[in-house]
Amino acid sequence: MKIGIIGAGRIGSELYRRAKFLGWDIKFVLKDDGIYKNLSEKIDDIEKYQDYCIGLDVAFLAIPTLDDGKTAFDYMRSLLEKDIPVISCEKGALSNYFSELEKELDKIGYSATVGGGTRLLRYLEERISPKVEQIHAVVNGTLNYIFDEISKGKSLAEVVEETKKLGYTEPKAESPFEVINKESTEDVLMKSSILFNICFRRFTSKRMKAKNVKSYKIEESELKRLIKESNNRRCIVSIRKEDNEEDIIGGFKYQIDDWIISAGFKNINENPLFLQLVPNGVNNSVLIYEGRHGIDGTYRLSGQGAGARPTTSSMIKDAIKLFKK
Repeated sequence: MKIGIIGAGRIGSELYRRAKFLGWDIKFVLKDDGIYKNLSEKIDDIEKYQDYCIGLDVAFLAIPTLDDGKTAFDYMRSLLEKDIPVISCEKGALSNYFSELEKELDKIGYSATVGGGTRLLRYLEERISPKVEQIHAVVNGTLNYIFDEISKGKSLAEVVEETKKLGYTEPKAESPFEVINKESTEDVLMKSSILFNICFRRFTSKRMKAKNVKSYKIEESELKRLIKESNNRRCIVSIRKEDNEEDIIGGFKYQIDDWIISAGFKNINENPLFLQLVPNGVNNSVLIYEGRHGIDGTYRLSGQGAGARPTTSSMIKDAIKLFKK
């Protein structure tokens, strides 16, 4: 398989190593300052990157979200116009430009944008039906890990430093306060938008754009409350047909047709479904509630979400699937 890798951070570098192990033909790695033959040998200027896309079987997009995803969207569009499938873990493009990309969705590997290695988007796509009344999801393994560890007695500063060293945090977030807000207001919102657009597109013509949704930041006083209530609070995304009052800190609420999409630090004791949903550590999970009062069943999937390895594993699986297709 002939591939190109756009981005050489934690995930891009791991993709390079995995692709080399698999024996794939890596035509280039695109960094901020140019085109590289491998992770260290520069061969050309960045403006020439499209010349290196000729003959690619797939391209991997592993850059951070910049300018609401427009940079990633431009990369995706230029590659798709050349009939080159794109496998992405970047969240801005699909959360803000889904309508523009939807007609090419069969050429996009998007499993790693939500859920990392869990592949919960694929699971939801297969399970979502008109019988579904509610779905609830933990889509940010970093926040789940932080509050799981705090509930065991660790300090916020200690745990945040651990997450940074482990590579779980979003880029450019330094202090614990910045990390919590960047993950909860940006990452969770974008993932919620992708989740809704991918999994509910059969049931509504409307699409959710993350940049059009107001997400409330956590204030210092609320952060102190979250730490005190760490045993009972987790960041949860819910999509349901009924608008219920929720004990929630931060986050957002948004409506599309009959569906209410909400996210934030919710009290897991107020809904028995949350007690089934919430995983340990850095895992992600999703729970589907079918039929009135769950008469048609409750289904749950859980797995590791954050981190370069599970994310690249999901991207590799998408690449193989698209290549065979």
